[in-house]
Amino acid sequence: MSSVRHSFLLCCVLMGITLSARSQFVDSQPGDYYQRTMTWEQSPQELGTVREADVYWGKLLWRIIDVREKENQYFYYPTNPEGIRGRKNLAWVIWDAINAGDIELFEDDEMKIPLDPQRIIDRATRSDTVEMAVYDDYGEAEYQTVFVPHEFTTDDIYKYAVKEAVYLDRARSGMQVRKLGLAPLEEKYKVIDGETEYMGTQTLFWIPMMSWNVRVLLAKKEAYTRENLVHLPTWEYAFNSFMYSSFITREDNVYNRAIHDYLTGEDALLESERIEEEIMNISLDMWEY
Repeated sequence: MSSVRHSFLLCCVLMGITLSARSQFVDSQPGDYYQRTMTWEQSPQELGTVREADVYWGKLLWRIIDVREKENQYFYYPTNPEGIRGRKNLAWVIWDAINAGDIELFEDDEMKIPLDPQRIIDRATRSDTVEMAVYDDYGEAEYQTVFVPHEFTTDDIYKYAVKEAVYLDRARSGMQVRKLGLAPLEEKYKVIDGETEYMGTQTLFWIPMMSWNVRVLLAKKEAYTRENLVHLPTWEYAFNSFMYSSFITREDNVYNRAIHDYLTGEDALLESERIEEEIMNISLDMWEY
């Protein structure tokens, strides 16, 4: 009797394992070999409440993330709109959210001047007029104005500007950082007399990173880093964990100027490093009595 009961229990266990494996196979995402639920079901990280009485030192910083640096290349790749297995670079993640109307846009880094997303869409997809020579059967050329459609691309977005607040919090006994704004920067070129000339870098728009919609977006999209393709970080984790290299271009000051307004070249880089060291020293000095 005991052996029969054991055999029955064993059959139930085996059937449960088989059904579980079959269910897992059926419910998995197309193209995956197991069910992946970690990313698109999670919520943004909870931000602790910051009391005004606990903040006894603070500073605003502006940084530049150059995606051409090796550590930051996952910001730029993959460049195709479809991405790789649904994972897209940061610019395409933002662009999809703009088209869906999921996030707010602003013209300024203080996030005070709203920007109509449709303006950005129209600007990025507007048609250009080109004069082209059309030849007839006799070889005579007739110049006609032709409209050339333009599609959005992330190929020329090589930098991102990040505005952040660094502050000392008595309640947490340490230096804290809050990301306030993010702006993609696009390099502009113009054809003059048949030659392509670099015109400079243009700030496309600012995104409020403290906004709940933006935080949800970054928390549900994976960054396609090369370290571990199974457990990829979300964009929220990448920003919160400083998984990138950057350099300071401005700190809030009484003159309201950026570093490039008074220094250039190597001197500007040294000034950026000086600000970084100053903030580090302030953080360390809080432990001295």
